[in-house]
Amino acid sequence: MKNGKAFLSFFLVLLSTFAFADKLTFGGDSAYPPYEFVDENGEYTGFNVDLMKAVSRVAELDIEIELGEWDLVVEKFKSGELDGLIGMAVTPERQKIYGFSIPHNTLHMAIFYRKGSQEPTVDDLRGREIVVQRNGVMDDYLLENSITDKIVAVESPLDGLKLLSSGTGDFGLFEKYQSLYFAKENEIDNLEVSGATVFERDYAFATAKDDFALLNKLNKGLLLVRESGEYRDIFEKWFGSANWFEQNKRNLLVTAGILVFFVIGLFVLWFWNHTLKVRVKARTEELERKAIENEALRAKIRSLHDIAFKMESCTEEEDVFDLIVKAATEILSFDYYSLDVVEGDYLVVKRHSDNIEVNSRVPKYEGIAGRTLRTGKTIILDDVSKEDDAMPSSSKIKALLSVPIGTIGVFQSVTIESGSFNNEDAELAELLMFHALGALERIKKTREIQFLAFHDSLTGLYNRTFFDEEVSRVDTSRNLPISVIFADVNGLKGLNDRFGHFYGDDYLKTISCTIKESCRHEDLVVRWGGDEFVVLLLRTDTEMAEEIVSRIEKNLSKIDCFAVEASVSFGVATKRDILTDFQDVLRNAELAMYSKKRELRR
Repeated sequence: MKNGKAFLSFFLVLLSTFAFADKLTFGGDSAYPPYEFVDENGEYTGFNVDLMKAVSRVAELDIEIELGEWDLVVEKFKSGELDGLIGMAVTPERQKIYGFSIPHNTLHMAIFYRKGSQEPTVDDLRGREIVVQRNGVMDDYLLENSITDKIVAVESPLDGLKLLSSGTGDFGLFEKYQSLYFAKENEIDNLEVSGATVFERDYAFATAKDDFALLNKLNKGLLLVRESGEYRDIFEKWFGSANWFEQNKRNLLVTAGILVFFVIGLFVLWFWNHTLKVRVKARTEELERKAIENEALRAKIRSLHDIAFKMESCTEEEDVFDLIVKAATEILSFDYYSLDVVEGDYLVVKRHSDNIEVNSRVPKYEGIAGRTLRTGKTIILDDVSKEDDAMPSSSKIKALLSVPIGTIGVFQSVTIESGSFNNEDAELAELLMFHALGALERIKKTREIQFLAFHDSLTGLYNRTFFDEEVSRVDTSRNLPISVIFADVNGLKGLNDRFGHFYGDDYLKTISCTIKESCRHEDLVVRWGGDEFVVLLLRTDTEMAEEIVSRIEKNLSKIDCFAVEASVSFGVATKRDILTDFQDVLRNAELAMYSKKRELRR
């Protein structure tokens, strides 16, 4: 009977593997630009649509996309008429119902305000009249946090933007990129978006709760699309232009200033040419000097872009740190510098010039560096001795330039002369840190994706996909004998029925942690599926494997934080010669485990 169940389970897994040959249908919102919507030609389009097409192509999935009214689409998904959704915000409540892929985007809830007003922060929202979408996440946010009772509720973000533009309300709270898209398409040009983000929410593909095979395919597809650069192209297609003015505001102002300068310069030159010819030579020399300065500035910008391209190919944070220092010293001519990165509650120095003393570890929100990190704004000080919160490492330090690297850290440069830094220095440093931030965030996201592709999300152990790849690598004669421990948690279903699945998840995590800690450092512990675990032991005979099982059982008996005693059945099998098929060894370990389980029931 047990063998029959094992065969049936194997057949169902095999069937699910080939099920992807059939067409899958994923749904989405027909009116949620720029993420997913129906254009004027009746075509499905948007960021989510393009991304799903790319992922389905590289993951070899046959996926059909169907857009409609959001509430009806969600109901069809719940009833099983749809296999998934191409975009859904991830919340704790939704994670109880649906399965979610690796996040493919982030929804930024931001503050919109009328031009001419001072840029607001989150603290400025209290007691003010706020425009939000009725029953939306921002409506809930204001009520749950008692921010204000002056709420103007509208049916859609576009209605809210139009209302705020016409003079109603102090601020509006909407999703950043969608609202920028609406403002551009509807020529709403008297609103700006604050740099302060109220909160962020992961945005991902959604599937049925336990469809792990499909989620694994989608996650691998996302990883391949990101690594190929296609994800960046799709993102820039839909969001690069939506935020164009915000990203290029400083460049536009600088360009306008240069144009005004040259117009005035030409007028003055013409006036002097007719009145004071003797000053023509001096004026010409001044223009030539400025042309040389402008060429030097352009050369610095070109060099910074070269550094940015090198950062794009970095796979380690340390390489990015080195490129920051190289650009700061060789291109921007910053002789005294410190590069600090957030680690927990502290700012820790990662790079600094040898010719200055530094405070190698300080609380992350203290001092000028802390103020820079907290506000996200560049600070220029002509004399640090006049600042109450300054903590210079030397009394010789006078001028300071402090530039944020997002929420990751702070770059600072100092001099021993007052008033040494200007706006050009700040803008060039900000450009460098913008490229560095992009590279560091890409490295972090890539690592998260790689971790999730080969790890179990509940226990943090390696998953079956990683196990299969690792076995193909280590199944060699030099690793013999190879032993396998097959473990099955007893009574998990009954525990879930009595106390709930969250209680059962905690129980399962505690057991997995105990098994992991009881094994050796070189042993591979894997969550096989459900309540089963497998341990791969290289160069380990049966006797040693049994000793490890005894150690695990001893440590399991010490668990006393649950309503039942921790109970796990174990089976051991060993591969002693290279001709033995590893799958037979794994099967023998499983059969031995079931034999122990039958003995326990007698």
